[in-house]
Amino acid sequence: MVDDNRDAADMLADLLTLFGHITVAVYGGAEALLQAKLFVPNVIFLDIGMPRVDGYDVVRELKKSDLFRTVKVIALTAWGDNETRYKARLAGFDMHLVKPASIEEILNSITDAANGSLLYPPTG
Repeated sequence: MVDDNRDAADMLADLLTLFGHITVAVYGGAEALLQAKLFVPNVIFLDIGMPRVDGYDVVRELKKSDLFRTVKVIALTAWGDNETRYKARLAGFDMHLVKPASIEEILNSITDAANGSLLYPPTG
């Protein structure tokens, strides 16, 4: 879970841990790029609007590496307009959830990623 809002990142990481997932919370884009090399996840929930290194930059950098090509990266952001969704898809995000996403949406996206059926929803 990557979000510059520490409370949001920690809360989601803790919640996913309760559901049996191994999680790591990080609080910025640069930190996410470093941490991802130490802990290669199956799924990354990534905020877009972060200072310095935003979510678009993070996903583009991750998807350049063979190590992360199969990692599913899900935008979890307050920005849900069509332009943001389009830019997210172009940057390499696999799905887009708008905050506040329900725990059901979050858990379903993890299940979809594990089943290989995670698809970016069509834009408006």
